[in-house]
Amino acid sequence: MSSRMFLPLLKLLLAALAAVLVFLPFFYAFANIYRQRLPILSSPQAEGLRFDSVSFATSDGETIRGWFIHGAIGHPLIVVCHGVGTNREDLRDVSRFLCQAGFNVLAFDFRAHGESSGRKTTFGFREALDLQAAVRFAGESYSARFQGIGVYAISMGSAAALFASPHLPEIRAFVLDSPFARLPNLIASQFGALPSSLRPLMGALTNLYGSLLMGVRVDAVAPEEYAPYLGSRPVLILHGGGDTLIPVSQGRKLFERISGPKELVETPGAGHVQSYPVMGRAYEEKVVEFFRTWLI
Repeated sequence: MSSRMFLPLLKLLLAALAAVLVFLPFFYAFANIYRQRLPILSSPQAEGLRFDSVSFATSDGETIRGWFIHGAIGHPLIVVCHGVGTNREDLRDVSRFLCQAGFNVLAFDFRAHGESSGRKTTFGFREALDLQAAVRFAGESYSARFQGIGVYAISMGSAAALFASPHLPEIRAFVLDSPFARLPNLIASQFGALPSSLRPLMGALTNLYGSLLMGVRVDAVAPEEYAPYLGSRPVLILHGGGDTLIPVSQGRKLFERISGPKELVETPGAGHVQSYPVMGRAYEEKVVEFFRTWLI
């Protein structure tokens, strides 16, 4: 090949590479922030549970929809918070075993998920407003049914619980499954297969695009910074040792920032939010025992 042909081809290849490096982080950020909704295909009735379909408004104008699932009168309420890209149905088994243990359960769809309003995900930052609205709604509409409130949250839901914690002193105990400490760390880990020289650029561009699309700085999505607001409230963290989406190191990092009563349970080999499927009945007993210890 002559140099006359080689140089234009090289320029074309370099331009294509530059385009990929610039636009791949954008598409990655866009696809994660503007996610396709999953439909809700069943209800707690399939588990033989009595429930009410509910809706309530957040302080910034979103409409949140969910289920209030009836447990025993006078028992605590557990507010159940799902992860990114799913909906309240994803935690139906968790809602079931909590109700069978006597707890009342409020399960809802975060904004931009399920049947709730909203268009974009902020990985727990603005979703904290949804949790605040859920607790406020429960207190206004169902206070005669329960005494004491706990939160069970997975993945993004854990971040929302931590962001909301300064504003919800009535929540007395937290179970967090597969939580993350800082969103920028997760973004960086997703480019681990790339050459080390490219990782900082890809991470920086993704953070930039993510901040612009969310309207929230990516580096502000740092749940570990809110751990001190938990104060003396007890926390149980469960995390899969084989989690590649949110590495267990993130759970450990968050755990270190918690000052009150706390316990970390690592499930060897379990992937993201897979401690329950791996542990089975032992997982249910652990969660139920924790809430009974601190709420009843």
